[in-house]
Amino acid sequence: MEKTMLDYIRETPDVLLNIIDHSEEYTKALVDAYLEQKCDGLYLIASGSSYNGSLIAKPFIRHILGTEMILQTPFTFVNHELNYIGDQLFIAVSQSGCSTNTLDALKALKEKGKFTSCLVGRDDCDARDIADLTVNWQVGEEKVGFVTVGVSSLTCFLMCFALELARKTGKITDEKYDHAKTQLRKTQTIQPEMLEKTIELFNRKKEDFTDPSRVILLSSGPQYGIVVEGALKVAETSCISAMAYEAEEFLHGPIYPSRPEDLILIADNGDDPSSERMLDIADALRDITEKVFVITDSERIDEDHRFSTSDHTCKYTSVLYKLTCLQTLACLMTENSNHYEPHECVKAFRKANKVASKTREDLYLNLQKIE
Repeated sequence: MEKTMLDYIRETPDVLLNIIDHSEEYTKALVDAYLEQKCDGLYLIASGSSYNGSLIAKPFIRHILGTEMILQTPFTFVNHELNYIGDQLFIAVSQSGCSTNTLDALKALKEKGKFTSCLVGRDDCDARDIADLTVNWQVGEEKVGFVTVGVSSLTCFLMCFALELARKTGKITDEKYDHAKTQLRKTQTIQPEMLEKTIELFNRKKEDFTDPSRVILLSSGPQYGIVVEGALKVAETSCISAMAYEAEEFLHGPIYPSRPEDLILIADNGDDPSSERMLDIADALRDITEKVFVITDSERIDEDHRFSTSDHTCKYTSVLYKLTCLQTLACLMTENSNHYEPHECVKAFRKANKVASKTREDLYLNLQKIE
């Protein structure tokens, strides 16, 4: 029997703990490249869930390294940003290692004479033929194209890379390094509880989740990346329109199409002052729709609308278990509604393959019933 998205979500802690416990070994080639190339900052190039995994890791990376990290999509990078690059370490990211746009970015960098590195999720990939350095981020095999453990493991790998580089360059003490590693490990002891509580609340409020007119996801700062990935996951699996916004910006225009049938998902930042404002927004949005659910430990939100856990970590690391909530919801919403099947016009578009996004076919299971 083939694995499902939920199976991979359940396997996530084992994968992430392996990365955390072997982070010095797994990230060494990338750390050495940064030092040998005398780089000034990081420049990540990625699309889809690889972009989102990098976005989720970005606040932690900046916090630990104290340096800027630029994140750009490959198409924009090649066509609009290539002439403005500096002396950063350029890291292309592609779980398949076969994304055409990411390979184009690597080729463009090579033509500029830049050292190129690529993070991949599998050793057998086309990126190895182009990049100067290819590093497997140790996700293992994930056959479902709507990746879950791939995003979480990429985020964790990038966090560990930042920690190892910061320790190597003396930007953090051994004490701070050990504390951060402990926090990262703790996230994966919390993850199973977040998974089970998400399933329990979904089953209790199933009608609110299975027939929304659209899904709005809101957050800010450290948690913003998980709502961007959550929106992508909901849209590509359930085929329901899903959009992510910074919570305050949602009030400045995007709120106007809202209807009582909308589902609104909010992720707060725990120990950050921004959380109180997001809880205020959550309370106020109940005037529009009763389908407002918040990932928070705050008792300001009642138990029927709150995804919470009995323990927690800081705002920078908690993304690793809070993301689980949105991944699980996307899976459950889809299995209880359209079963991954898009509209016939989308099937026709996919079958025509006029704008191929991968250099190889049959990389993932065909959950969308596109023959």
